[in-house]
Amino acid sequence: MADRPSWRDLDRNRDKSAHRREERPARGRKPRVDSATAAYKRKLDAFFDQGVVPEHLKDKLPAGASDGPGPRQKLLRDVRDAKNNRALEKAVDTLRADFGLPDDMEILLRVLEHSKDPVLLEALGLIEQYVESGQQVPRKQRFVQRLKGLEFSSFDPRVQRKAVALANRLR
Repeated sequence: MADRPSWRDLDRNRDKSAHRREERPARGRKPRVDSATAAYKRKLDAFFDQGVVPEHLKDKLPAGASDGPGPRQKLLRDVRDAKNNRALEKAVDTLRADFGLPDDMEILLRVLEHSKDPVLLEALGLIEQYVESGQQVPRKQRFVQRLKGLEFSSFDPRVQRKAVALANRLR
């Protein structure tokens, strides 16, 4: 039988071919280079979440707009970031009293966790208007689950009927 090269020799020869000239990465991790896109996205997130205005936009905004997030923006953030039901209900009640409920579906999803039926009825009305406008509902499954839960957790039959109707419509 002819003397055949071993698999190891074949692999070693393949690694020496002309099209495999680039260096192999070292075993340790190399530090990531921060791309301009990543830095830009971080600045945008800071602008929209915390109200930190980037230097290149300060002269383009109207006077007084670079003072940080306004009270409405702070309340929306409080609703979004609420860790327990008491904090959520307090933030929703303050937002509703001062500015009314927004038509932001992420905020309305959190509002559906509220325990008071008048707040739930108002939120369900806004969700119904959103659905009737033909817009796509984000996180549809979570909405359906939360609406089905309202059928059992609410004591108001109007809330129950509206929640069931909306859940069936979203399916």
